[in-house]
Amino acid sequence: MKRQFSIIAGVVTSAFLFGGVSYASVGIQQIQASFHNIQLIVDGKTIATNAQPFIYNKNVYVPIYTVGNALGANVQWINNIPEVDVTGKFPAATTVPSRQPLSVWINGNQMPDGVIGSKGQLYVPAGDVAYQTATGLMPTVNASGNLDLSQVSPTTPEGTLLTTLSPSSVSGDFSNSSLYPGGHLTGFYAPTVLGKMYSGPSTVEWGITTSESAVIPQVTYSLHGQYQTLSGMFAVDDITRNFGGAAQLVFVGDGKVLSSTGWVQGGSAPVPFSIPVTGVNTLQIQYQLKDANGTVYSSGDTYQAPSVNADQVSGPVVFTDLIQPTLSEAATVTVSTSNSASTVTRRIK
Repeated sequence: MKRQFSIIAGVVTSAFLFGGVSYASVGIQQIQASFHNIQLIVDGKTIATNAQPFIYNKNVYVPIYTVGNALGANVQWINNIPEVDVTGKFPAATTVPSRQPLSVWINGNQMPDGVIGSKGQLYVPAGDVAYQTATGLMPTVNASGNLDLSQVSPTTPEGTLLTTLSPSSVSGDFSNSSLYPGGHLTGFYAPTVLGKMYSGPSTVEWGITTSESAVIPQVTYSLHGQYQTLSGMFAVDDITRNFGGAAQLVFVGDGKVLSSTGWVQGGSAPVPFSIPVTGVNTLQIQYQLKDANGTVYSSGDTYQAPSVNADQVSGPVVFTDLIQPTLSEAATVTVSTSNSASTVTRRIK
């Protein structure tokens, strides 16, 4: 799985915590829950909890004792009924009117309103079905504007998507099976750059979360000299657009540096690249990271992420997106002669 990042659950919209519907199920059930390192944010402050929140059946489940107490309520477990009794007056600071309402649009469809927190975070009703498709798409925004996420229309590449090929080798974080099970580098979520979503299955994703020790990755593909050009785009994802450093890719063919994307910073449009790979048998894509202090880390180096990100909270430090890398095949021409029944196909290099 891709390195986890924080989803700011809108606990200020607390209907999913203290709703009026009760259930009478008794017994033990096995469920499949989804864990995304969900952070509990109450009045702009991260609340620590030993019981990790999770998503099950389209609802976000959080420890009610932890959240209730953070909201100023008294939470009591009554064993002989059993029931959870939540009493007390919530502080006015935790009510929705204390936050600025925000209109949210996804692909031209208006979603239930969100709100903007004091640090510019977007809060949405975490349990609302309408936001299922937006999981992981929580960029910081200007509190004075509205948010309009638009899906970039998928294009049919004239060539072979690199993401459809199996790497011949991976190293660094890419070889960590807890981050990328089965060696899959794509399809974990739809990346977002400048508010536009791109196809997850066509994107190679790599990033770092606060307090984690990361090994800068590298991925190698066997091309067998069959292709002419590798093209695509490289970007820093919106979820880390405030990252104070930069990242770049270096392309190495048969041990020789072919080209690079140049340093890419957050908050910038995806940088397009097109490099010649004619006759290349082995292509390496090496990652480089420049932190906020200007220190450069290359493939194989260990980078210790800070305990807080550029927004001074726990969460993603930097995430990068290699978007729709496409290999164009070498052109061929068929030559026929009048005195021979055979045809000859030659590859143009």
